[in-house]
Amino acid sequence: MITDKLNRWVTMLVNLSVLAGIVLVAIQIQQNTDITKAQMANEYYLLDAQLELTMMGESPAQSLEKAIYFPDELNQEDAVILDRYFNFGILQLQRIRKMIELGVADEELYQERAGYLRWHLGNEAGRRWSTQYVLGEPNELYRDIETVLSGSDFQINKQVLDAMLANPEPERL
Repeated sequence: MITDKLNRWVTMLVNLSVLAGIVLVAIQIQQNTDITKAQMANEYYLLDAQLELTMMGESPAQSLEKAIYFPDELNQEDAVILDRYFNFGILQLQRIRKMIELGVADEELYQERAGYLRWHLGNEAGRRWSTQYVLGEPNELYRDIETVLSGSDFQINKQVLDAMLANPEPERL
């Protein structure tokens, strides 16, 4: 009789242990699935970023210089390069937002990168581009961009670069 009761208790404990093990395995599988999703999403954004960089060409700095100092002299090639450059900043925000959804990034990182748009789009061409960009379907990203840029005079690139130069205005070639 005591043996029967003891066997029932032992059997119940063994069954509970097996059940706990199954639950732990399920949790581990879920975590691995989440990590895999994050890795796949990150890989997608890295490939997209590589495409953006490739499309900018070998010397996007020339187009950026025009955007900062001579925005009215931009040509079609400059516009394509700058579109990819400006879009690269947006791509970073989209990537971080996805990582937040997957639980591997935090809002602080997103806000930090969103604030960087003030520099990234900190010229007249950036102002023109962002104005067109936010005309799309309104969503959280568009609102974040508008919020960050609302206090910008779109001269930060020129101000920072001029501070580094002995002769602030580049010579026209």
